Formats: sequence, C-alpha cells, structure tokens
Amino acid sequence: MSVPFGTDMFFVEVKMVNCACLIMAAGKGSRMNSDVKKQFLKLNGVPILAHTIIKFDNCNKVDMIVVVAPKDNIKYCVQLCEKYCKKTNYSVVEGGKERYNSVYNGIKFLENKCRYVMIHDGVRPFVAEEIITKTLSEAEKYGACIPAVRVKDTIKETDQNDMVVKTLKRSTLRAVQTPQTFKYDLIKNAYENLPSESNVTDDASVIEINGGKVKIIEGSYDNIKITTAEDLQSGLAILNKGENK
Repeated sequence: MSVPFGTDMFFVEVKMVNCACLIMAAGKGSRMNSDVKKQFLKLNGVPILAHTIIKFDNCNKVDMIVVVAPKDNIKYCVQLCEKYCKKTNYSVVEGGKERYNSVYNGIKFLENKCRYVMIHDGVRPFVAEEIITKTLSEAEKYGACIPAVRVKDTIKETDQNDMVVKTLKRSTLRAVQTPQTFKYDLIKNAYENLPSESNVTDDASVIEINGGKVKIIEGSYDNIKITTAEDLQSGLAILNKGENK
C-alpha cells in the first residue's frame, strides 16, 4: 500500500523486519551557504543523499530504509529511492522542526515494523559496511551502539566569556558518528520519556538521559558529516580515494 504524493509521507507496507535504517535528510543546511539543501548537493554528479542511500542498500543486514525528508522534498526523495534502492524496501516520511522531532517521526512510523533501528545522518555518505554491521551486532548484545573516533586535538572547556575552565583528558574523549543503532523498543521509550527542555544533539544522548548505557565501537575518520563547503572538498577527496583503490 502506498500513500499518494501531497501527503506527509510515502510508504510501502512490509512485514516485521529485523533492522530498519532511518536516514535523516530533513535538515536545512544553513551552514553550507547554498540555495540547495546540503543533502541534495552533488558529489561527482550524484546527490550526497543518494550516496548515503546506496551504502545502506548495499548492506544485507539492512532490511528497510526510511528517508526522513523535508515536506517540500518528499517527492524528490522518493525519486532518489526509486533510482538508488536496488534491493531494499524503502519509505519516505516527513521530518519535523528540529532533528529530534524528525527522528521521533521516523521512530513512530517504524512501530511494529522492526526490531532494531539505525539512525544515520543523510550527509554522512562514506560510512563503511563494517561499521553498519558492527553497530547492529553490538546493539543486539547491548541494546544501543554507536561508532566514534578518538579525538586528535586537545579540547578545552570554556566559560561564557571564552575563558578556559579546564583542559579535558584527551584519552577519554570520542567524536561520535552515525549510524547509531538501537533496540527499537529501547529508543522509542527513551524518546517518549525525553524531557521537553532537553536539547539533545544525538540519539545516544536520549538513551543516556533516560539512564541507559551505550556501547561504543571504533568509527572511521572517513565517515565525515558534510555540513560546510570545506567538507564538500574533503568528501570529494574521500570519494576519489575510494574509486582509485
């Protein structure tokens, strides 16, 4: 069953699957300073979002892809899924005002559709299949798993006047990436119990706020999030490196 264009979603009904991936593509991309939303900018002639879709479509551990899209771009996202989802069932749902609203829209859509859910930034097109599969296998053990890389720079905590408060211990710090993978009921319940004043910047934080534990696996420095014009240049370098292997 599909819902016609002009509503807030497009979906195909499927039976319960083990793992679904929410690809978050509802952002405005204001830091890119472009008339085109960052997820639709092209790398080597292909939209960034399409590169991301391909990564999950190629992974046999992912049973369903759900793109969470801006309301005015739902039809275009469906067209991207039609073109680049070669073997995976897909749906497109409307995002919300903030990222966490968009994630919750996707989570609600997946009710009774999956046992585990991956949540991935649509503008992280270079995620490796090993990271995708490892987050799932660890989430099956621990309930929640995220990839992260060790911080290379020294990090200092500052006050509101930009004065240093303290230097943080670099060996304990990690830069968090996606996909962040969870047992479906765990992340759904965590979002439903999220205090309204919470300003979460990633989905693992929602688990943490609710007292849950999150497993970390090693990510990749190539698994960048493209948010600025400089990131586009880095992305092209990563893409060309992969094509020249």
